[in-house]
Amino acid sequence: MSDREPQRSGGRVALADLTGAEDMAVVLRKLQDEWGPVAPVDLEPGVPGWLVLGHAEVMAVMRTESVFARDPRHWREQLPPESNLHAILSPTGRRNLYFADGAEHRRLRLPVDEAFSSMDEVRTAALVRGVCDGLIDSFAARGSADLIGEYAAAVSFLAVSGMFGFDEEQGFALLRCAMGIFGHGGDPVAALETMDRIVLDHVAATRAQPGQNLTARFIEHPAFEDDIEIGHTMVVAICAANEMLITWIAATLRRMLTDPRYTGRVTGVRRGLDDAMDETLWREPPVANLPARYAVMDCTLGEARIKAGDAIVMGVAAANNDPRVRAADELFETGNQSHLSFGVGPHACPAKRPGRLLVKIAVESLMKRLDLRLTDSEVTWAPSPWSRYPATLPVAFTPERTAARTPARV
Repeated sequence: MSDREPQRSGGRVALADLTGAEDMAVVLRKLQDEWGPVAPVDLEPGVPGWLVLGHAEVMAVMRTESVFARDPRHWREQLPPESNLHAILSPTGRRNLYFADGAEHRRLRLPVDEAFSSMDEVRTAALVRGVCDGLIDSFAARGSADLIGEYAAAVSFLAVSGMFGFDEEQGFALLRCAMGIFGHGGDPVAALETMDRIVLDHVAATRAQPGQNLTARFIEHPAFEDDIEIGHTMVVAICAANEMLITWIAATLRRMLTDPRYTGRVTGVRRGLDDAMDETLWREPPVANLPARYAVMDCTLGEARIKAGDAIVMGVAAANNDPRVRAADELFETGNQSHLSFGVGPHACPAKRPGRLLVKIAVESLMKRLDLRLTDSEVTWAPSPWSRYPATLPVAFTPERTAARTPARV
């Protein structure tokens, strides 16, 4: 174990530099070779934290909320007012399951678990297909599209917001807020405030006129104390789902268009969509760096001395590539569920099944309808310290001879 205090030694790599690297896996391996399973990083320039790289170590952080808490009041850093991290790591007065631990988390988690588990999959699938078809209609006659801005970003948010009863116009407004919150441009704090206002207005409208949607289920649940808790829980559920789904859809589409094992252009063997989705969960997890836990006490994690109040980011992309759990065999991912893309422990993803359904329908709808061809192999990654997906995914295809809708774009 090093005698240095790496948190303050300078020269830390920034999270956004990792997610924006040309080959993130190579950079992560170098970081692990230098520091072991836990490395010092900058959450943003000048804001220190720890990135957990090892599979066992990430599991330990996720499962042990008594040592690694979600409540940001444990964090000893004071963010400058202009920091882009406020909305994600240290929002003021948030009352939802994401920033709670212990009994409070269990109380706020219960209505979320029950709402997602009671969803009608036939009704949900019909909603998602309708969103997909409408978005494809908007560019199908043109013969070209950007599958990120015109499809992946929109389909995930419109589908998820639709499950909560929002209309398309509200869905796009919420999507613009979410992009700002997750560091894709704009003022994150202002974006969060705008999103709160839209969601709370919708809660009030749904309370006055209930429907068959997740908002109505939240309103009916006795675990919530008031509409503020309902609204804050909806915001975190919608934002988390959107960020995860955009990345999963985008990465799966890119794999289906570029990997010969899926395109069949080289080997003649075409693996299925489910295989592509599973491999993507391993190699390009929907959230590469999962924010954040805060050490409640001084402790040791891997080879790092963690101090009470330190921020710990879970490096899911690194953990999924840990050779201790992942074999070199390219077929190993199929059926292997030991990846950490959905998390483990009390804060594990509550919507794995509807999330997978949405991604599969989104990719399948596009691939079945259009003969897609990638027109630019160069990749520029969307700017974010948390997620890694292409900023654009330009494609060409045979135009459909149908009337197009007004293009739907973020």
